Formats: sequence, C-alpha cells, structure tokens
Amino acid sequence: MVDAKAVKERVAKKNSNSRTRNNSGNSPHKHCRICGVDINIKSESRVCNDQDCNKKLEKQEKNDRMMRIMFFIFAFAIAAPILLQLMGYGK
Repeated sequence: MVDAKAVKERVAKKNSNSRTRNNSGNSPHKHCRICGVDINIKSESRVCNDQDCNKKLEKQEKNDRMMRIMFFIFAFAIAAPILLQLMGYGK
C-alpha cells in the first residue's frame, strides 16, 4: 500500500528545494525572440542588438502583417456572398 504521508513529505521537500534553486543566481532577464540570448529586462524591444536579429524581426513582422491582411480579405470574400444572398441579392 502507498504511504500517503511519506509521499506528501517528499513532494513538499521537492517543492521547497526547487524554489530555493530558482532564486539562486538567476537575475530577472528577457530572451531575444530570434536567437534566445539573454537581454536586459528593462529593454523595450524583445530582440538583442545584433543586426541579423533586427532584420529577421522586421521580416517576421512584415510577414505577420501580410498574413493578417490576407486573412481579412479571404474572410470577407467568403462572408460577402453569404451576406448578400441572405439580404436578398442574387435570387
């Protein structure tokens, strides 16, 4: 049979050990969205100062904008005929 008290004690011991381990030596920081290197937590941008990372971020943001625009165009292209038919145009 399983000793519930012993299991609870082990879990509590592991949780207390993990908390102390996380606070030892780790200062608050962010990671670059592109390469993952540590950056200062107070920096506004989420990328490091590397030119390659900045170029990749610009390209990614441009692609995201284009995908968002294309989503709305396709959604409108699908919804417009349905709405027009419901309003009585096309009978």
